[in-house]
Amino acid sequence: MRSALIMIILGIVAGKYMELPVSNIQIVYLLLSLLFLAALLRRWERVASAFVIVALFVLGVFLMKSSEGSSGRYVPYIDKVTVKMGEIRKDLAARYAEYGLEGETYDIVAAMTLGEKKGIDRETRKVFSTSGGAHILALSGMHLSILFMLVSFLLPTRRFPKLSVAAEMIAVWAFVMLVGFHPSVTRAAVMLTVYCVARMMSRNTKSMDVLLFSAMLLLVISPQWLFDVGFQMSFAAMTGILMLYGPIYRFLTYRREDDLPPSILVIFFRACYNCVVGMVVISITAQLGVAPLVAHYFGNFPTYFLLTNFIVTPAAFLIIILAAGLLVGIPLQAPLSAVVQKMSASLQWITNLPYSSLEIRLSAWQTVLMYVIIIAVCRLVALCVRKTDRFLRMMP
Repeated sequence: MRSALIMIILGIVAGKYMELPVSNIQIVYLLLSLLFLAALLRRWERVASAFVIVALFVLGVFLMKSSEGSSGRYVPYIDKVTVKMGEIRKDLAARYAEYGLEGETYDIVAAMTLGEKKGIDRETRKVFSTSGGAHILALSGMHLSILFMLVSFLLPTRRFPKLSVAAEMIAVWAFVMLVGFHPSVTRAAVMLTVYCVARMMSRNTKSMDVLLFSAMLLLVISPQWLFDVGFQMSFAAMTGILMLYGPIYRFLTYRREDDLPPSILVIFFRACYNCVVGMVVISITAQLGVAPLVAHYFGNFPTYFLLTNFIVTPAAFLIIILAAGLLVGIPLQAPLSAVVQKMSASLQWITNLPYSSLEIRLSAWQTVLMYVIIIAVCRLVALCVRKTDRFLRMMP
C-alpha cells in the first residue's frame, strides 16, 4: 500500500511539473500495456511487480494530466446540493444572531460549526495562529470527530451496530454537505467512512492502512489536492499520530500488574493520568507531523502549542455541543458566549507570552530533509520502546 501511494504521488508530481510529449490517450494505452505485461508475466513475481510499479507511476501522471483545469471529478447534482445547503447554512447562521450572539463570539461560533470564516478579522486570525490554535477556526477532522462521538453516544451502537454505523455516516456526510463540501472536512469524512467500512468487514483493520487507502482514494478523485496545504497538513498530522502515539503512550503509561494494590482511588488517578498523557502525546505527535510544513508555508512555529491544545480541545468540544443545542432551540447562548470569550482571552494571553512564536523558514528541500530525520527518529523511538517493554516484562 505504501509503495503504491508513493508511486502515484510521484506520478502526480511528474504530471504537474514535467512537459510530456504524449497525449492523455497515449498515456492510457501505455498504462493498459503495462498492466497487460504484468498479468502476462505473473509467474515471474519480481518482473510483474516492476511493471505494476511503473503502471502506478503512469496512473499518477494520467490523473494529473486529465484533471488540469478542473478541481476534481464531477459529481451529479452537486451544484444543486451546494446551493441548497448554502441557503440552510445562512439560515442557521441567522439563528445564532437571533439568540443574541454577536461580534467576535458570533464569528468564532459560525466558523467552528458552519465554516463561515468571512467575519473573522485579521487580529483574531493572528492571535489564533500565533498561539497554535488556528486549526480550531478551520473545519477539520477534529470537528467531525466530535460530531461523530456525539451521534455515537445518542445511538444504540451495541444492539444495532450496523444500523448505528449507517446513521453515523449519514450524519457525517450531511454535515459535510451543510458546510459546502469544505476540502478538509470532506477528506476527514472519506477517511472516517473508509475506516468504518473496513471495521465492519474485518476486525483486524490497521489504521495506517486506512489512512493510506484514503489518501489514494482522495488523490484519484482530485489529484490537485496533493498540492493543497490543508491536505498535506492533515495527512502529516495523522501520520505522526499513527506512527508515534502508540509506542510513546505505552512507554509513558506502562505499569506492572502488581505495582499498586487495586482500589477506586488508584483506578481514578490512573484514568486521569492516562487521559492527560493521551492528550499530551496526541498534541506532540500531531505537531511533530506538521511542524516542517508549518515552517515551510508560514515561516513560524507556535512555541506554546501544547498549552494551547489543552485549552482549545475541550473548548471546541463544549462549543460544538452548546451550538448544536442552540440550533435545536435550547437557550444555551449564555454558556456558549462564556466559553468562547474565555477561550479567546486565554489564547490572547498565550500570544502575549515571551517567545510565543519562533520565526523559522524552511525551503522545500529542507522540509523533505526534516521529514527524513523525523521518520528516522520515529523508527529509533519505536525500536527503543519495544526493547524497553521487553526489558520491563523480564524484570522480577
